[in-house]
Amino acid sequence: MSVYAGWHGQFTSPGRYAGAAVTVNRSRRVIRGAVLGVLGVLCAVATCASSADPATVPQDSPQETVTLLRALGKTAPERVVVVGDSLSTGLGTTAEEAWPSQLREDLQSARQSADVINAATNGAGYLTAGEGGSTFGTQIAASLDASTDVVVAFGSDNDAGHNPADLKRAVARTLETIRVRAPQARRILIGPLRSFTASDTAREVIRDQERAAANEAGAVFIDPIEEQWIPGPGSALLGPDGEHPSHAGQQFLKDRIKSILMTE
Repeated sequence: MSVYAGWHGQFTSPGRYAGAAVTVNRSRRVIRGAVLGVLGVLCAVATCASSADPATVPQDSPQETVTLLRALGKTAPERVVVVGDSLSTGLGTTAEEAWPSQLREDLQSARQSADVINAATNGAGYLTAGEGGSTFGTQIAASLDASTDVVVAFGSDNDAGHNPADLKRAVARTLETIRVRAPQARRILIGPLRSFTASDTAREVIRDQERAAANEAGAVFIDPIEEQWIPGPGSALLGPDGEHPSHAGQQFLKDRIKSILMTE
């Protein structure tokens, strides 16, 4: 004679299944508790990491990056081209300390043939000409070929004051040039950093045009303003001018952009 033990079709009979049912239920409670405990720890870690000053959060070493890539079934890109402005040239630190130079060292540690070509120039934008008459478009024309794996375009607040529609068209032209010259390359656009001044409104206009053009072109867009890469005007990530990356800021940008390259 059996006794019905639940809607899922489980039955117990005296002296045979009752003990087993209790054991299974107890095991389920133990497993459920363990899973919830692990999830709680992960949530706590994520909360702490998101609330910490980015300059103090531990970052992966090159070897840890290699291990992570292998686990994900990925490899480091072999040829990355960076186009941009003074956020990428090392202004305020040195060219050797600039985040593209640090990224090159990391990628070469993961893959011997990897390279990062830094085409950025001070003062450049999508529409605004910087040093030597350089714009993001001319930087791409001079540095891209079919072997390029990734193009990172970072900035630019130098385009402040231009007509937004003209800026969006310039960004779209830049993305199309990348697609034609390097058909296999991933296109990653990173908007300007927050400045914590009245010019932030202009930067948000620039950001919005870049985002719109990237979305229409199927490119990746990253928003440092929304993601709060710079947590405040007194951040250790900013140098004395309050605008360009400090030594810690260059390290932070390298780590953040490296993580983008590995996931996007």
